[in-house]
Amino acid sequence: MQNNLAHPVSPLRLAIGIALTGLASHIFAQASADILVIDVVPAGASIDSSKVPYPIQVGSAQDLDNVGGASLADFMGQSFSSVSLNDAQNNPLQRDLQYRGFTASPLLGLAQGLAVYQNGVRINEPLGDAVNWDLLPQSAINQITLSGGSNPLYGLNSLGGSLVIDMKNGFNFQGSNVEVSAGSFGRSTANYEIGGNDGQLGYYLNVERFDEDGWRDQSESDALNLYGSLSWHSEYSAVNLNLQHGRSDLIGNGASPIELLNIRREAIFTGPDVTENKLTMVNLDFAHEVSSNISFSGNLFWRENDTDAFNGDGTEFAVCEFTGGDGLIEGLEEDDIEELGIDDDDLCEGQFSDAEALEDFLNNLASSLDENEEYNIEGFEDDELSGTGVLADDAINNISNRVQQSFGGDFQWTLKGTFAGYEGQIVLGGSYFHGESDFRSVLELAEIDPLTRVTTGLGTGTFVDVAATLINTETETLSTYMTSTLDLIDAVALTLSLRANDTDVTLRDRSGMRPELNGDHNFSRLNPALGVTWQAAENHNLYASFSRSSRAPTPIELACNEGVFELAVKFAIERGDDPDDVDFECRLPNAFLADPPLDDVVSNSFEIGARGFIGGMAYSAGVFHTTNKNDILFQTTGRATGLFANIDETQRLGFEGRLTGNLQHLNWTLAYSFVDATFEDNFKVLSPNHAFADDEGEILVENGDQIPGIPQNQFKLLTNYRVTDLFGIGLDIISNSDQHLRGDESNQLHTVAGYTLVNLRARYQVSDQFEIFATVNNLLDEEFETFGLLGEEPGELEVPMIEDLTVPLFLGPAPPRAAFVGLSYAFQ
Repeated sequence: MQNNLAHPVSPLRLAIGIALTGLASHIFAQASADILVIDVVPAGASIDSSKVPYPIQVGSAQDLDNVGGASLADFMGQSFSSVSLNDAQNNPLQRDLQYRGFTASPLLGLAQGLAVYQNGVRINEPLGDAVNWDLLPQSAINQITLSGGSNPLYGLNSLGGSLVIDMKNGFNFQGSNVEVSAGSFGRSTANYEIGGNDGQLGYYLNVERFDEDGWRDQSESDALNLYGSLSWHSEYSAVNLNLQHGRSDLIGNGASPIELLNIRREAIFTGPDVTENKLTMVNLDFAHEVSSNISFSGNLFWRENDTDAFNGDGTEFAVCEFTGGDGLIEGLEEDDIEELGIDDDDLCEGQFSDAEALEDFLNNLASSLDENEEYNIEGFEDDELSGTGVLADDAINNISNRVQQSFGGDFQWTLKGTFAGYEGQIVLGGSYFHGESDFRSVLELAEIDPLTRVTTGLGTGTFVDVAATLINTETETLSTYMTSTLDLIDAVALTLSLRANDTDVTLRDRSGMRPELNGDHNFSRLNPALGVTWQAAENHNLYASFSRSSRAPTPIELACNEGVFELAVKFAIERGDDPDDVDFECRLPNAFLADPPLDDVVSNSFEIGARGFIGGMAYSAGVFHTTNKNDILFQTTGRATGLFANIDETQRLGFEGRLTGNLQHLNWTLAYSFVDATFEDNFKVLSPNHAFADDEGEILVENGDQIPGIPQNQFKLLTNYRVTDLFGIGLDIISNSDQHLRGDESNQLHTVAGYTLVNLRARYQVSDQFEIFATVNNLLDEEFETFGLLGEEPGELEVPMIEDLTVPLFLGPAPPRAAFVGLSYAFQ
């Protein structure tokens, strides 16, 4: 009985022990037909794993250590079926993870579709549901579990699946260990952990450090995480107090123009793009067994993440000489001016009194030439700028701070016995979540280094006041849920689940100047799930399920979507401002515009599959069909700008298959996934830089077009060969097919090419305590990209080499070949 309570720390822990969910490491060789229990609801009620009606994939602490990825996302991309990664930000700790076409990412601006839990606490951040891989110390992880389908029991955001991270404590880790590594790109890592217990009191402490220069220019990063756990366990009860503090300083300079990558792959477009996180998190989890048939468990948490962001970028402002002196203007586009047969440099030589006079001249000239173009030049008066007053039109610095604080809890009862004549269990529970975010941003005029294309130290100290944002957001969710699993007969189990969510989202402008930001929204939803499993034979288990989940639009989506223009124009008129001066885009994460409503996203998922053993091989295979109603799409209007919008329907249809086996000293896993992610409606979407965009900057998306950024075919071969009892090597092959560009939702342009990646691993056990390991990533040194989007013409940045580039296609290049060597020592 004590073993069942030995690790209640993870409210969503799926501690499964069947080999069909094993991962790419030597653990594959330990496939076993033992059926263990798993936890299936937020506070940890357990059930026989053969009665789980959906697919799961599990990774242990040893699996993570063997792969040696830079982040948890790296491990999953290399080891889990239907998981792919892209390098939109081009930082190893800021990768976008896609599972079955749903996203978990640290970047604001992506519609997130995976719920992520750490020790039972949902760690999707309040402002945009983002997930910060840099704040998850890998060496402190005991186990992770990825489950497929829109299971409502995992709460909001579990549209495509749920990731559960179960951390170590003094009862699942005893001893002390130190590990260091170093290698390419100036990367070095180190971690130290110690833990133990006396049978009743336990302790665990972990310190993890990551540091690198980066393989691209101006891309150094570092992260430090401390994690600790204090535990008290008895035969019938357990309590764990978990504390975490993390700090990171990350530079990810994003995608670069394809023409620039052809010249030099290490080159960046503009920079820096700095993200500094400071996290503190405390959670308390507990469990108590009242009797053999009644138990309860739960958790309480508090979490705060303070993020500073600094992004140097190109500018749309211009400094124009008027009769009264220099002035700052916006809306003078070089391409549009050239259509009139004049050069933009010739317009600002003191011949106009102000921006209005310049605008009148351009419109009159266009009319006389029968050009169907209307010019809107916005001028900024001195009282619309703050700071030094020094003007520059080379670049801008987007500077922001967001403090995200959340707290809440989860509590549940588990009842076992006979219900309506059937043996089984019923779980009843409820949860509360409160998240608050304070967001502040300013836009500074800056100069730019023409050689490095970074703006560090080159800000003028002049700020554009209209671009400043000071906003407070609050999200509050109250949920109740129940699930019952009944044994209809010995081999067949039926699971019925239901979860009710009620979410309030509030946005308040704190500057007093942006009333259009204020808004109150409520989203309520009742989500059911139905599943059945059949133990058809001793080594063959079949499952089928239907489930529904939902997510409320995040504050950042509500504050930046396609309905913004009409509302912002309305308030501009009420203030007596020129409505033509209202911008129709957001620069994420550094601006909000307004707050018209979006609908919540509702996901319906069907699963059918089989798992078990054939001879000496473990197998799993299944098909899934997930439909999202009112899905939220980020419409690209520039390299770092865009708007959110609801679209009627999207679909993810797919197949997953996996085989794991042994051949003498060789352990192997072969996995294939087909993920067909499509739009299921005809609609127009903003993409003004698209070659086939109409006069309104829109493209037509048709039913069946592929969703960008998701490779349709994924293949993985994972091998481990034991050369001797002390020495082993591993070879992993990952192959992804091509993907469409973000901004090409109509699928009219060339795709980002597919790629095949080969990684090599080796370990040598010098003694019982001392181990040497090495990793070579991208063994064949292939040049490929994992991400692409349409942006503005790069030549608008008038600096050497860039000013001659004309193709508005930006790609996220993958790192070249990299080698790392490390040492691990376990103290006695």
